[in-house]
Amino acid sequence: MTVDHKQTIAMLTWINQVDPRVMLNQAAAETWAYSLRSVEPAVAKQAVLEHYKANESIAASPGAISKRAANIKNSRDAGQRAIEPPAQPVKHPLSWRARNPELWDQLFEEGRRQGNAERAKASQHRRPEETHDGWMAA
Repeated sequence: MTVDHKQTIAMLTWINQVDPRVMLNQAAAETWAYSLRSVEPAVAKQAVLEHYKANESIAASPGAISKRAANIKNSRDAGQRAIEPPAQPVKHPLSWRARNPELWDQLFEEGRRQGNAERAKASQHRRPEETHDGWMAA
């Protein structure tokens, strides 16, 4: 549900009671209605409240309230999307692995062999009984 003309007049009356600098006439009502045509009434009211909380010295304008309402809606939507898990993990279409699967497997195995060899070499000092060349054999 979006703000209609009657709700716009009611909102303008409410804003005018808070700030008499905001005009309450037919032209202003049409302008506000056009600016808030895609905004929900609760979001529009929150935008007005936040505007006066941050900018008490600046009169509310249709464009400023419309932008603030869009930011509020985007923030709410982003918060909801952050809660919901993605449908499927997205695979990067230009990943090197996807373009070169055979070479990826070859290099992966080569790296595994090198890593195993380095770990074996590094762990030899922990087994001194296996490092002699048989010169201590009885």
